[in-house]
Amino acid sequence: MTETPFTVCIMAPESARLKERVDELLAGCDVAVPEIEVLESVDSTNRYLLETAPDAGATPRACLARCQTAGRGRRGRTWQARPGASLALSLAWPIREGRVPPAYPVGVGIGVIQALEELGLEGVRLKWPNDVMVDGAKLGGILMEQRMAGADRPGWLVAGIGINREAADTLGLERAVTDLASHLPGKVPEWLELAARVVERQCRLHPVLLQEGITSLQDDLERLDLLKGRTIEVLDDGSKGRALGIDSASGCLVAAFEDGQVRHLHSGEVSIRGYEHG
Repeated sequence: MTETPFTVCIMAPESARLKERVDELLAGCDVAVPEIEVLESVDSTNRYLLETAPDAGATPRACLARCQTAGRGRRGRTWQARPGASLALSLAWPIREGRVPPAYPVGVGIGVIQALEELGLEGVRLKWPNDVMVDGAKLGGILMEQRMAGADRPGWLVAGIGINREAADTLGLERAVTDLASHLPGKVPEWLELAARVVERQCRLHPVLLQEGITSLQDDLERLDLLKGRTIEVLDDGSKGRALGIDSASGCLVAAFEDGQVRHLHSGEVSIRGYEHG
């Protein structure tokens, strides 16, 4: 293992194995393939990629951690990954110019689900804005972060992806959580294979999402949208309405409320509770 200025241990054999598998999955595909680092432990894979970005030039990067001690979720929530029990993965894409489509994070979520479906998982859905759900319980989540470009350096778009592989019931969380082992008994993908499938799908989707947002993913969006048609409550103000779907242009959740208004809800502004019935 190699020491870096960030005081992490890079697992060189695992990094090479994961890179080889991603290259194999993307063979013949004309897309950018990231440099890959597998770490023994880190506080946050997103933070690692952002903090070490000045040394990376303009090369796409992926970071996988065997153990993540202070992963970040939406609104300051934490996401911890115990050794081997969870996938703690981040991808960093250099952004030199142009605007990142606002629905890009929704596309990342769709890509994660596509990868899981290819591994045999059924019934997985996307709960706006960033939760990956199975049977009403959280299987994983996504955190997007962006660093703007400077005069002499690229900006960075970082997608942090967390997925529970096993032992989710030991996390001690207040909300319902689940893991791949509960839904793929005897068929849970090996840690590096799971990472390779997720990275491969994101590599294929990234240029599409930058160019056209999630327009070409509309069928998947309709199929995977967990909240559509359900009663929702905006926790910030207590208002209730019915979710009409995710707007493919803005990535907003569109909802019709009891006062007759149809509102476009931004993920950074509200928290949503969805109900099975109502």
